[in-house]
Amino acid sequence: MLVRITRAIAATALCAVAAIGCSKGQEQPAPAAPPLEVRHDVAGLTAVFPAIGVPESVAWVQWSGSAGGDTTAQWTDAVVHLAPAVADAMAGQFEPTDTGRKPQVQEELSADVPQGPFLTGERLDDGFSSAATSAYAFLDRQHATLVLQATSLV
Repeated sequence: MLVRITRAIAATALCAVAAIGCSKGQEQPAPAAPPLEVRHDVAGLTAVFPAIGVPESVAWVQWSGSAGGDTTAQWTDAVVHLAPAVADAMAGQFEPTDTGRKPQVQEELSADVPQGPFLTGERLDDGFSSAATSAYAFLDRQHATLVLQATSLV
């Protein structure tokens, strides 16, 4: 009988400690990050992606963070409006295909992204990548729009 009472007391104490531990130290959700500034300067974007040439217009965002150690990662999402002939030339040069993939850009740019379909492919990605920048490229040929998502190590 004494063993049963001791076990009951121990179980009650354990539950009380667990309840106290669960109620204390609950983290508040982190405040939302401030919205990114949407840029429209072509020169700034061509510094990251020289291969875009002279687009009709651009909308892009850029943000950065630690990639570990002394390395910083810089992310760039861009929506590039091209002349139709330029979009056709890119399709001919890089031979992308409709794989069903769609770009996932920052919320600030989502309204600028057409519905697609998007042509994608390794050669198209490589056309906008460099030694320091890895890019995913999505070409909406019908709307002459190129969507770029890139990560650069700086």
